[in-house]
Amino acid sequence: MSRKDVISKVEQDAQAAEAELKMKKTQEAAKRREMILSVAAGGICLALSFMLSRIELFKMPQGGSVTPASMLPIIFFCLCFGLKRGLCVSFAFSLLELIGGTLINFPQVMLDYIVAFTAIGLSGIFAASEKKRIEVKNPLKRLKLIPFWRIGVAVFVCFLLRLVSHVLSGVIFWSEYAGDQNPWVYSIIYNGTFLLVEAAITAVILIGVSLALGLLKINISEDKKKK
Repeated sequence: MSRKDVISKVEQDAQAAEAELKMKKTQEAAKRREMILSVAAGGICLALSFMLSRIELFKMPQGGSVTPASMLPIIFFCLCFGLKRGLCVSFAFSLLELIGGTLINFPQVMLDYIVAFTAIGLSGIFAASEKKRIEVKNPLKRLKLIPFWRIGVAVFVCFLLRLVSHVLSGVIFWSEYAGDQNPWVYSIIYNGTFLLVEAAITAVILIGVSLALGLLKINISEDKKKK
């Protein structure tokens, strides 16, 4: 190998090392930006969900209430930032829900609050891949990376998991209120009543917000032409 070839190879190796170093710095900067963004957005969504949860449109006698879609900001956060960060924020939300809650013992607290509300974080499963999310700096625009039906499924799964957790708690800790009725039937009816109303309100607000953000589009002009 000639001296010129050696020098050329050294320069190529140096350029490759410099490119790799730049890539690492870019990735580290993106991770730092993502961390800062997730903390800020998480705080906002957490505060918004907590405030909405304090607005009780209807309250059940043995606990449980209908709110104006208090779970939705957390679900949006999970869909924007993924499973891990979503579970962290959802867990924090479950702790806030203990304030003013009906607390009997640790297992009941786990089912009615910690498990029921931390399960919201599982909606992060339906988020876009981390690589795609990081490329979009605006968190709200990340919702456009996933089809609307996945957002709907995420909301449905959250309510279903919360229902399962509350029903189990009702059977184990609140069966005395069932009287002569089957505890499972009583718990399903009791918890399903307010959660169904909450889900309906959430669905209406979800559609409205999705239309406003352009996540769901209804082409009215084409409908008129067809008529």
